[in-house]
Amino acid sequence: MQATTLPRLPIVLLWLLLAYGCGQIPERPSRPASDPDAVRAAELLAAGQYPAAAELYRRLAAGTATPDQRAGYLLAAAEASRAGNDWDGVRQALDLLTPMNLGADQALQRDLLRSEVQLQERRPTDALATLAAPPVPGADTALRIRFHQDIAEAYRQMGNLLETANALQAVDALQTDRDARLATQTDILRTLALLNELVLSNLQPSPPGIAGGWMQLALLVKKHGGEPDQLAPLLADWRARFPQHPALPDLLTNYQQYLQSQLQRVSTIAVLLPQSGVFSEVAAAIRDGIVISRFQQPEGKRPELRFYDATDPAGVWPLYTRAVAEGAELVIGPLQKDAVAQLIRAGELPVPVLALNQVEVDTTLPANLFMYSLSPEDEARQAAERAWLDGHRRPLILAPQDTWGERLANAFEQRTRTLGGSVAGIGRYDDNSHDYSDTITSTLHIDQSEARRRQIEGWLGRRVEFEPNRRSDVDAVFVAARPVQAQGIRPQLQFHHAGDLPIYATSHAWTGQLSANQAEDMRGIMLADIPWLLSNSTGDLDTRASIVQSLPKSGSAYARLYAMGMDALRLVPHLRRLQSSRYESLDGSTGNLYMDEANQIHRQLIWVLLDQQPRILGYAPRLDLQSAEQQTAPATPEVSSQAPAS
Repeated sequence: MQATTLPRLPIVLLWLLLAYGCGQIPERPSRPASDPDAVRAAELLAAGQYPAAAELYRRLAAGTATPDQRAGYLLAAAEASRAGNDWDGVRQALDLLTPMNLGADQALQRDLLRSEVQLQERRPTDALATLAAPPVPGADTALRIRFHQDIAEAYRQMGNLLETANALQAVDALQTDRDARLATQTDILRTLALLNELVLSNLQPSPPGIAGGWMQLALLVKKHGGEPDQLAPLLADWRARFPQHPALPDLLTNYQQYLQSQLQRVSTIAVLLPQSGVFSEVAAAIRDGIVISRFQQPEGKRPELRFYDATDPAGVWPLYTRAVAEGAELVIGPLQKDAVAQLIRAGELPVPVLALNQVEVDTTLPANLFMYSLSPEDEARQAAERAWLDGHRRPLILAPQDTWGERLANAFEQRTRTLGGSVAGIGRYDDNSHDYSDTITSTLHIDQSEARRRQIEGWLGRRVEFEPNRRSDVDAVFVAARPVQAQGIRPQLQFHHAGDLPIYATSHAWTGQLSANQAEDMRGIMLADIPWLLSNSTGDLDTRASIVQSLPKSGSAYARLYAMGMDALRLVPHLRRLQSSRYESLDGSTGNLYMDEANQIHRQLIWVLLDQQPRILGYAPRLDLQSAEQQTAPATPEVSSQAPAS
């Protein structure tokens, strides 16, 4: 985005204006003022009639223009096509510009356009190669700004948020308009805020300098953004430690005002959970997590919790109405899908509801209904995204023959197809068996290889030395499995000539730790899990060790449910903030939490490579922050290996 003047806007709107490519004004070529077609093309460009302007510039370039004018007209045609989202038109102009001798600024502009085409095609590595040479001294400032913005977008697509922020700092250093700088600085802050606290703490440069100052500012915002009153003196202390930092006072003031306006304080919360029946143990773990989370808050700000028995899903609406009549300002629950669906059908909800399950509906949700769950489908989709980011385009699925397996397989397959890949095949295994050979050999087409051997032996009348081959069009395996099945499937994949295929799974494949036997059999499986099981970085009161002392079951299979309860209460004051923008997030025990347009809370999980001592790989980049066009662009080998975001 060029340094054009922006109106002063609330910070969340500024964030949205920073989406890649927004508001960029095409460069105009030098031209004779007396040329009526050139004047008309400029008028069309200024009026936003980009296709017509591009066509007229192409005609001018094909006419009697001088070589310098022709280059200018082709660049203007490319810029107009880009502004009109006509990337074929940009490519056409670039093809004509490639053999031409251009001046320094024109060559830089051509390279910028080429890199932007590559970014549209989700080829960030190629874009960085195109922009490998920095602009020459004295290059046009607007082009230099755009250069660093394109660098930032390339790193953003690769999930390298630190380099994204560094490139944006270069943009800020070149801008002179205060409002444009405020927009850029807001983007720097929200980019770094997408990193988790552990990364921001551990990757501080020494000496900190400007980059370290930004990281420490983002860390303050993440740690204390929920308490604007506490944040104010900390920001003043930060300014004293970084007196020469370029962060504008408006940035800090606007952010505090934004937090004050978005945080929702409630004093009385009703919790609707089943107290008996098949969901009672699950509900008890969530309830204990909510209670623990309450005691972690400052004593004077702890909300009153009122618990209601929501065992019967059919009675949840009268129960909700009763809780509201008795003073509830917000409701956490219900848990069962049927109960959540009943609230959806009820229509308008007088007080907000944070439901603890997700329901797919084909109707408009009540504005006050938010849904949060430990969705296995979300985990399968994240596995598909991670495999795609790692360069795998033809994964294989192994899933149990039950409803749970079908849900995960469908979610993984749909997300793979959305990203531009295709599933090579789906193998259904019997989860009550410990032998998965039939499913594996069939899905890998090894049984077909064996059949060919038998056929050849029949023709020759003797045994043949033969090494069975698996299909060659598979590049990864997604396994929907519980620990017992995962422990058995991985060695059998190795036995059947698929040991070279990377294996992706969901958190259900382990309990958070591995025995010696499990480590040997499951070594190399990649899966994503909640931060609470993988680190103690979220504060002393939130460590698993301290919780387990008072709640022994929290170290068991119920661990993720305790963490869910803790996050349910933490989410309450932040629901409106998360609802305001997809860039907003909350570091939680169950993941980096963010909200979509349907008010569903999603969890960005931490990736881990299983071994005797599991290795933390970090967060994968959030693909939802990229445009739909970028997500569905044709896959290319250049993105075959990308570092995690943290």
